[in-house]
Amino acid sequence: MPRPVEGGGARILIVDDQSSNVRLLEHTLRRAGYTEVMSTTNPCTVTALHLQHRYDLILLDLQMPEMDGFAVLSELHKIRPLYPVAVLVISAGSSDMPAALKSGGDAFLAKPFRLPEVVTRVQEMLKAAGVAAVVAVAQLGVEET
Repeated sequence: MPRPVEGGGARILIVDDQSSNVRLLEHTLRRAGYTEVMSTTNPCTVTALHLQHRYDLILLDLQMPEMDGFAVLSELHKIRPLYPVAVLVISAGSSDMPAALKSGGDAFLAKPFRLPEVVTRVQEMLKAAGVAAVVAVAQLGVEET
């Protein structure tokens, strides 16, 4: 059952070691109406952050120092049965797509990407997770029964 949210209240985490990418994605998602957008440049904190905030969606870069996106996916896989989350994997090379999806990513986006494409993919993934339908209802001011 989806977590009830209001407006753009889907909880989204951006994980990228490049702060410029983080700022761009945060700005893009906030302009699209998402209000609970958080970020980290430290991939080692993702699992703990998810346990604390229970994100609806994580945008995860694959190429990061210290702990790459594949290691993050492995850590998330261990807790996903109890703490589900959709993961959109972002990578500079489309050749990473098969391995990223096999490792637990739910969707893949290759860099460089167009910002409208990011917003569309986020909307699709939240809808598939049952979050967007609740958002749409909340935006209309209709209570869910």
